[in-house]
Amino acid sequence: MKYIKNEKYLLFFFISLVLSLFCLSSCKKQKEEVIVFDDSYPLALSPNVSWALVTDPYAAYKSEMGWDSATSGHCRRGEILQVLGKSVDKESKNWYRFEEGWLPESCLSIYSNRFKALNAAGQLKE
Repeated sequence: MKYIKNEKYLLFFFISLVLSLFCLSSCKKQKEEVIVFDDSYPLALSPNVSWALVTDPYAAYKSEMGWDSATSGHCRRGEILQVLGKSVDKESKNWYRFEEGWLPESCLSIYSNRFKALNAAGQLKE
């Protein structure tokens, strides 16, 4: 009878020891995870800002809306641009304004945030 009591205590001690070791090993201090926020485009998710993905191999910025206007610069397929304005010309074609000038809707895809445009740009390359 005394032997059985000792076995119970020994079993209890062993289980307590295993649980204690398990708890101590799981309580190790984890490496501190550093989260880096990309703040290079603070308006990337702004609900009032649209983003354009250039879909033509090459596109020419125009200084004014319309094909007859002077060229003010160039861009390439896959570039992502912040839309600064939108207007409709005499022929009911949409034109978008950017820092460099105006581009017609026919060479762009418009997205509600920069991350959607980035995702679409990645699919253009595939």
